[in-house]
Amino acid sequence: MTTVALVPAFNSQASVGSTVAALLDFVDEVVVIDDGSDDLTGAAATDAGAAVLRLDRNQGKAGAVGAGVEARPSADMYLLADADLGATAAGLRVLLGPVSSGSADMTIGILPSAGGRGGFGMARNLAAWGIERATRWRPDAPLSGQRAVRGPLLRALFALTPPGQRFGLETALSIDALEQGARLVEVPIEADHRHRGRSLAGFAHRGRQAADILGALWPRLTSRRLRIALMIAAFLAAVTLSHVAGKAAEPASQPLTEGRLRGPILLVGLPGVRIDDLDAMPNLSRLARQGALGALTVRTRTGYPTSTEGYASLGAGSRVDAETPAGLAFNSGEPLEGGVARDALGRRAGATPGGEVVVVGAPSAARQAGERASSLPGALGAAVHGAGLATAVIGNADTHRPRLIDDPQLGPTNPEEPEVPDVSRPAAVALMDYAGGVDLGRVDAGLLMADAAAPFGLRSDPEEMVAAVSDAVGRGADLLLVDPGDMDRAQAFADLVTDRQAEAHRMNSLARTDGLLPRIIDAVGSDATVVVFGVTPPAPDWHLTPLVIRGPSIRPGTLVHSPSTRRPGVAALTDLAPTVLDLLGTDRPAGMIGRPLRAASGVAADPGSRLSELSKIDRVASYRERIYLGTTMGYIAFQALLYLLALFVFLRFGGRGPAATALRLGVLAVAGHPVATFLHRQIPGVEEWGWAGVVVLVALDLILGALALALGRRRSLAPIGWIAAATIAVLVADVASGAHMQMSSLLGYSFHSAGRFTGFGNQAFAVLASTTILAGAIHVHYAPRRGEALVSTGLLFLFVAIIDGSPTLGSDVGGILTMVPVFGLTWFAIAGRKLSWRAVGTAFALTLLAVGLAAGVDFARPAESRTHLGRLVAAVVDGGPAPLLEIVGRKAAANLRTWGSPWVWGLAVLAISLITVLVVDRNWHRVLPTGSALRAGALGTVAAGILGYAANDSGVVVAALILVYLGPFLTIVALDRDSASLEMPPVAPAERPVRLVT
Repeated sequence: MTTVALVPAFNSQASVGSTVAALLDFVDEVVVIDDGSDDLTGAAATDAGAAVLRLDRNQGKAGAVGAGVEARPSADMYLLADADLGATAAGLRVLLGPVSSGSADMTIGILPSAGGRGGFGMARNLAAWGIERATRWRPDAPLSGQRAVRGPLLRALFALTPPGQRFGLETALSIDALEQGARLVEVPIEADHRHRGRSLAGFAHRGRQAADILGALWPRLTSRRLRIALMIAAFLAAVTLSHVAGKAAEPASQPLTEGRLRGPILLVGLPGVRIDDLDAMPNLSRLARQGALGALTVRTRTGYPTSTEGYASLGAGSRVDAETPAGLAFNSGEPLEGGVARDALGRRAGATPGGEVVVVGAPSAARQAGERASSLPGALGAAVHGAGLATAVIGNADTHRPRLIDDPQLGPTNPEEPEVPDVSRPAAVALMDYAGGVDLGRVDAGLLMADAAAPFGLRSDPEEMVAAVSDAVGRGADLLLVDPGDMDRAQAFADLVTDRQAEAHRMNSLARTDGLLPRIIDAVGSDATVVVFGVTPPAPDWHLTPLVIRGPSIRPGTLVHSPSTRRPGVAALTDLAPTVLDLLGTDRPAGMIGRPLRAASGVAADPGSRLSELSKIDRVASYRERIYLGTTMGYIAFQALLYLLALFVFLRFGGRGPAATALRLGVLAVAGHPVATFLHRQIPGVEEWGWAGVVVLVALDLILGALALALGRRRSLAPIGWIAAATIAVLVADVASGAHMQMSSLLGYSFHSAGRFTGFGNQAFAVLASTTILAGAIHVHYAPRRGEALVSTGLLFLFVAIIDGSPTLGSDVGGILTMVPVFGLTWFAIAGRKLSWRAVGTAFALTLLAVGLAAGVDFARPAESRTHLGRLVAAVVDGGPAPLLEIVGRKAAANLRTWGSPWVWGLAVLAISLITVLVVDRNWHRVLPTGSALRAGALGTVAAGILGYAANDSGVVVAALILVYLGPFLTIVALDRDSASLEMPPVAPAERPVRLVT
């Protein structure tokens, strides 16, 4: 009989040589499987006379023995021996007799007791219990790796069911052999190997051993039906727990007011004020303690809003684009007469426009807002007029550009700066009707020229402004807007003077405005409801602005809650118009995208803690804006350099050596970056670190890549699988707990640019979709039981699609439109089925069903809890298909605008990575074999990128982030394309063993 000894060895340089020498005395050949050692194990084995099979990556004991069997497929008998036996390996000779004589099919060596040099026998007892439970035979040495096995039996065991990985090999061999009807005999042997003792390292080793044993026992002690039933039970439990957690994480709220409104509503607009400015505004801080406090995101349609644009968006109840001409307003000189009728658009009959203030820029505002705007400037004023109520604007914008003079304390400015006529009074845009009319007020209340004591250009006369407010209230104004103008002037000066002068001007304007605030409030009366809000952030940085609401019917000591943002304390500028109309008891136009504000429940009532929390939210959001562009471009540039390096590694080194290891770590860091951005957001105080925080993020990328490499070192694509699984777990756990990781993270949603602030944002959806597809494909590719792997992958796809589309969790309509068809067709392809038009049609029918189900569930919820999908259904029910068509058109336009995003370069980098793989190996069937799960996963990712681009208004960003995982995936596949099959030429028994290296 031809006897081949298989010796799996990992970093066994010290003992493998003597082991080989001892075995060669009684076997025909010794094959040492160098299992990814990083020492001279292979060289020592070769010098001792063994044939050496080198594995590029550590496969574990089971994988190494399997590779040895595959390399020597014709041996009559195999002897399995540990590499650390040394000279005592000679004692294994007694194992061959029973097998060669035919009295046994497998012999198992019983080594002498280790005594105190071993552990407490827990792993051994576990293996013995499992073998007995499966076969009714309890071995004395269940973990012994010293075995002689008939060749056909061992080959059949590896062919039928791959034994347990690593240290589960012996347990699996015993059970499988007995189930095949083999005869097992335990034989005492005189041999010994290295014992790990009862040290910490020893217990860690035995812990890993126990885990492997459990992995080997699980499929052998359970039925396929039971395993699938447990998968389904786990799926149902995960869906249920996620929804329960998501429901619990939804912020609770209550109506903002107690009782009916008794007086007029006063709006005070403060351009260029951030939330932290409340520390320098004692009167506004006092007002906040008496009412509700919040932070306002003043996002409009452009990158950075002007006062004109902010007020136009307020008046439209929707984000609009508006340039300076839209804010041209004058005092008409036509006093309002009481009881004048108005038409359906809210315009005064017989006068176009009508009122004491006329916005001649109204047509320009409507034109700039665009056809795709859901609501136009003038909607708020028209709605108020339609209810028979009166509007008033008291503004103080400059009639000339601020005149610069010398400041004796701060130094000279620029006296040569010419005066440019400027008649923009943007506050009037907020309350005008569609014709541009505001009933009462003045837009030049109390203008004074600058003098040596007032180096701010034109200044306001407080007495005249307060008198104008009193006059408007006395003549029946129901809704007033006041903008003293000082903050706009301070911001205009910032572009013309030094930073020190600009800051001094700004602080002076804050103090003047804060001092004027109580006088204005007194002028409207104690029954008035006062809303003070920041119209724009202070240039040039993005910041959240303050929002204070106080009135006799407002609950004091609360945070505002916006059903739009669903973030306690944070509201959107577009919420103000619906809130005003709700306070006035007037229906809001359907096109307004905001929602009436409510009071958050269950939050701290202490004003200091509320302001501190809002300030932190602002700091985190502003930090995200400061580092986003630089970090994104750095990430994309790193990928470009990495894939160019990949081309060099492939062409110069054949995908081997230290350069390949560095490349592998680099692409894993690229794959780990998205989840790292969400984890980075949770580091306490990281927003205070500036660019040092970005260095921490890069370090986190590398750490995740290194951990994945360590966890998945035995299989080439396992590290990508680990990263994908971790990403899915983090994102699902985050959205089920309130999506705090996504808020203001680099790939989450931003208060300054996003349209939504809960559920899965477009970037998080892209990351989730791609990692789910690749995780499923990799799992099926490596799974020993393909049928069960297909079931678990299908449940994973279904679970992620449910979480993403559920109104109480992901609330992502674009995700449903992408995930359901792509996941369904990808699973179909992974299962080895050929795609057909029937399958495609079925997938899209299921997509429509999923969207309808999500819409119905959301519409059935209370109005204040509905997401954008439920609100859309309500709008369609009330107004027909027009709102749906309007949203589709608006999102399509937004999608096209994303071609200006830096992520366009990410798509270019992806093309580089694909070209790299094509240059390395043009035979795609070798890189991604036809019909393989890997090819299905790669094509599914591409399909998700294309459909994700079409179904989401973030377009290019979504496509780039979905496809960003394809580069690392293909690079690692290409790096390991030759290690999938191992070939060793046969060696005749009479020949001296030769050194075989692959």
